[in-house]
Amino acid sequence: MMNHSDIDVTTAGIRFSVQPTFRFGSHRTLSGASCFISNETLENLAEQRRCQGHLPEEIFRQLEKEITGVANRLALAGVTGTPLEVRYGNFIIRDQ
Repeated sequence: MMNHSDIDVTTAGIRFSVQPTFRFGSHRTLSGASCFISNETLENLAEQRRCQGHLPEEIFRQLEKEITGVANRLALAGVTGTPLEVRYGNFIIRDQ
């Protein structure tokens, strides 16, 4: 069962939150990060990943695990921004 993120769909893209965690000695958690992914990035990812969704929310849900994983890694790496913007270049593109 997938744990869906609470999202806010806007005309420019989708806002969502992540709760980055990591293990180093004892379990530590960073504070939640507010994130944003643009419709253009979603469309590029959908084309690259051959998604069936047409609406930004459908694309986000199909790629949610990958998108939130990238957002978590960016937050853990200390990338700043309010909201933290997830860009197409942040994804490892397979088959290239």
